[in-house]
Amino acid sequence: MNTFLFIVIIVSLSVTNGQRCQGKFNGAIVGNCSSADSCRGTVLAVQSCEIEGCCVVGTSPSSSATCIRANDFDILYNTTRATFLRAVLNYGINAAGICNNCQAKAAFLAIAATMTDDFQNDETTGTEARFATDDAKYGNNRPGDGSRYRRRGFFGLRGRRMYARLQTSIPKYQSLNNPESVALQRNSIEIAVQLWNKPDLLNGMLKA
Repeated sequence: MNTFLFIVIIVSLSVTNGQRCQGKFNGAIVGNCSSADSCRGTVLAVQSCEIEGCCVVGTSPSSSATCIRANDFDILYNTTRATFLRAVLNYGINAAGICNNCQAKAAFLAIAATMTDDFQNDETTGTEARFATDDAKYGNNRPGDGSRYRRRGFFGLRGRRMYARLQTSIPKYQSLNNPESVALQRNSIEIAVQLWNKPDLLNGMLKA
C-alpha cells in the first residue's frame, strides 16, 4: 500500500511539474507548477498544481548592504530558493534600517518565517471549506472573502479590513481588488518594511 501511494505521488509530481498555472483571483499572474524549494519567486496556492505550488518567477531587489550572510541563512534553508530568498530579505532588512541590529533582524526574520510556513508558501494553503470559516471574520463580509483575503506575504496580511486599509495607505498594490499582489515577493517585502517601521499603518490609526 505504501509503495502504491509513493508511485501515485511521483506520477502526480511528474505530470504537474512545469505546468503553466495562474493566480486564482488574477489570471494575469502566471507561473509554473514547482516545488517551493526550487522556486526563485513567489509560491502561490492553486488547485491545478495539486501538491506543488504555482511558482511566479520574480527578480529580487538589490541592496548595497549585506545584512544576512550566506553562512547564516543558506545553512538553514539549503535549497535552490535560499539564495533568492536571502536577497529579498536582505533588501527588506536594510530598507527597514535594522541591518546592524541583531535582535531586530532576528525578529523580522522570525515574523517572515512564521507567516510563510518557514518560507514554503507566500499565501496560506487550504480547502475552500476551511477558508469559508473566515468569511465573517477579520472584516470579511461576503461569501468567499475568507479565501480571497487569506493570509499572504512576509508579514501575514489577512482579512478584508486589512487589505482595504493597505489599499488606502499604499494604493499602488491595489490589494483589495488584486489580493494576490501582496503575496508577490517584491511587493511583500516592501509591505513588510512599511509595517515594521509603521506598526499602526493598518489598524486605522496612521496613514502612510
